[in-house]
Amino acid sequence: MLTRLLRRYWADTRAAVALETVIILPVLAWILVGSFVFFDAFRTYNSSIKATYAVADVLSRQTNTVFAYDIEGMQVIFDHLVRNSGDTRMRVTQINYSQPTDTYSVDWSYATNGEARLFTANLVDMDELFPVMANAERIILVETFIPYRPAFDIGLTLTTFRNFTFTRPRYAGQVPFDGSVTAPPVQVGS
Repeated sequence: MLTRLLRRYWADTRAAVALETVIILPVLAWILVGSFVFFDAFRTYNSSIKATYAVADVLSRQTNTVFAYDIEGMQVIFDHLVRNSGDTRMRVTQINYSQPTDTYSVDWSYATNGEARLFTANLVDMDELFPVMANAERIILVETFIPYRPAFDIGLTLTTFRNFTFTRPRYAGQVPFDGSVTAPPVQVGS
């Protein structure tokens, strides 16, 4: 009798759909939310790379002196391109290579939103990342830092996407910088 009851219970398919729904629905919801979070992280990372390239390209085309307010303005444009609220940071550095001594040195560096400037002593840790350079050649290093907080907690933690790109000045041997002028000059008249 007990065997027959167990067989009948095992063969009973009533409420199987409800049980399967209870089991599979949370898995489907997690997959949907997870795919949204991973896609958003991928979108944020890719847009930050493209915005970094855009800032580097603008700087590489400069023939006049670049001022601190120019880089601050590029920070605003960067924030707009990545659709961020302004907690991103940027560091722009011009690096010079000396072939006889096989050393790199910082010509100038400027950072926004509290990021530290780059100094020649810091380049030792980064020299394997530099492109091949000729003697006395200069490159512009643009580094951007964008914090990413996932919309939902699915295992991704708060992370900072760090992007850096090197570019050579296009129309001059170097990009001159003046960090002493912090606001654009006011033009009166005309």
